[in-house]
Amino acid sequence: MNITVGKEITDENLVDLRSTFPDVIFSSVVTEPEAIGEADAYIGRIAADDYYRSGERLRWVHSTGAGIETIIAIPELVASDIVVTNTRGAHAPFVAEHTFALMLSLNRYLSKYAQDQRDHHFHAYGRGVPMDSLYGKRMLILGMGNIGTAIARRALAFEMDVVGLDLQIPEQLGGEYPILSMTHLDEELKTADVLVVTVPLTAETENLIDARRISELRPGAMVIGISRGKIIDEAALAARLREGTLGGAGLDVYREEPLPPDHFLWETPRLVMTPHCAPSSPDTRKREFEITRENIRRFVEGEPLLNVCDKVAGF
Repeated sequence: MNITVGKEITDENLVDLRSTFPDVIFSSVVTEPEAIGEADAYIGRIAADDYYRSGERLRWVHSTGAGIETIIAIPELVASDIVVTNTRGAHAPFVAEHTFALMLSLNRYLSKYAQDQRDHHFHAYGRGVPMDSLYGKRMLILGMGNIGTAIARRALAFEMDVVGLDLQIPEQLGGEYPILSMTHLDEELKTADVLVVTVPLTAETENLIDARRISELRPGAMVIGISRGKIIDEAALAARLREGTLGGAGLDVYREEPLPPDHFLWETPRLVMTPHCAPSSPDTRKREFEITRENIRRFVEGEPLLNVCDKVAGF
């Protein structure tokens, strides 16, 4: 059996895989690009060029991240019998922590105090600084998968009022918080104090939070974008932030990445920005690799794979 790995697999990971599965031939697409022609599986975010160079033996593609939008952008792959899996679940605790880092940075006005620290200025008791709290705020989470659920659990610990919306999960009105269908989006937006966008990028979710929906957000509301940038209309969001009619926004993802130096978002007030790093931590990579290695074991032994994705739905 031959498995080709992408650049996402480190040299250390590759040594581990070769030791764990001595009967499998592992090749790196970086150093042995021709090997993909004989590959039974590909580990990583396969590029279109690599897919078109693959042979008829290719049966499985495993994304080492949660998103598969670049993989399903290859029409022939979507139409094929190739199984696509991902590492969903590996990132949830870390993305949830980052979500709260963005919210707390905005609510507690940490950017102001960071500047005061650089200026050696003690702003006594924060007088005149518009600080706020998450306590009692209504959080609307779009997407109740692993990440959305992890965010909801933490929001409850902050004594927030939580409502979840999801594309596929059946409505659940009991429990600690309701989960509703996406048909409730427009009405729920109007009462949300915090909107958190965690849905994957698909044909259904692209530009889901468009200019009209951003205009429906209540004065003082906060927007957190943590999944993919093309879901939120950045220009409409920036316009409301410049008007001062939103409480703030935190973005970790953008329509264009890397974000160009002259992009309007850099100069947008009340916006906290991070460079698509929400999942980052040593534990994240460890959890991703554990899922990847377990799926390789299952593939080699002919067992059902974990995290099989719907290539048409996009997640």
